[in-house]
Amino acid sequence: MLKASFLGALVFGLCLSAAAQKNELAFAAGAKVTPTVGSTATGNQTSFNTSFAFEANYAAQLAHVPALALHLGFPVVAGPSTDLKTSNLAAVSSYNALFFTPSLRLKILPGAPVSPWISAGYGIAHFNPGSTTQAGGSVNTTSTTKGSAQAGIGADFHAPLMPIALRIEARDFYTGVPNLNTLSIKVRHNIFVGGGVVFRF
Repeated sequence: MLKASFLGALVFGLCLSAAAQKNELAFAAGAKVTPTVGSTATGNQTSFNTSFAFEANYAAQLAHVPALALHLGFPVVAGPSTDLKTSNLAAVSSYNALFFTPSLRLKILPGAPVSPWISAGYGIAHFNPGSTTQAGGSVNTTSTTKGSAQAGIGADFHAPLMPIALRIEARDFYTGVPNLNTLSIKVRHNIFVGGGVVFRF
C-alpha cells in the first residue's frame, strides 16, 4: 500500500513538473545546404558543398492553451566551413557563417507524444570569407554582417514523464548578399537541416 502511494505521488509530481515546464534548451547538429546560384547559360554558376552545421536554441513559453503553445526562441546556427565552386577566380574558395534570429515558434499539441511546430523570425547573419581565392591567391575581403529572416518547421518527440524531447527540424535563413570577394555571387538562401535533443525546465 505504501509503495503504491509513493508511486502514485511520484507520477503525479512528474506530471506537474512536465506541465510547469515553460523553458527549453535545445542542441542540434546537421547540414547546411546552400542552393546553386547563377546560370550555366551566362557562365557564372556557383555551387556550394553541403557542410556540417550545428545549433543552440533557448526558448521561453509566452502563451499556452490545450492545443497550442507559443514560444519566443533565440536560435543560433553556425556553419563552420562551406566550400564553393565557381568560374569566378576572384571569389573565395570557402567561407563560414553564423545566424542569430530571435523567432516566434508555434507548437501544435505541446503535450502530445509528437508535437509539430512552425517558426519565423528576424535577426542577423555573419559571413567570414576564407583566406584564399578560387585561383589560390590571398583574400583581403573582411567579414560582413547582413539582415536575416528565418522560417522553419520541425517536430518534437516527447519522452513519457521526462523533461527531454528529441527534435528534427529544417530552417531557411534568407539573408542579404555576403561579400565573398565578389558581389556577383548572390547567396541568399541558407538551409539548416538537423536533429537533436531538447531539455525542458
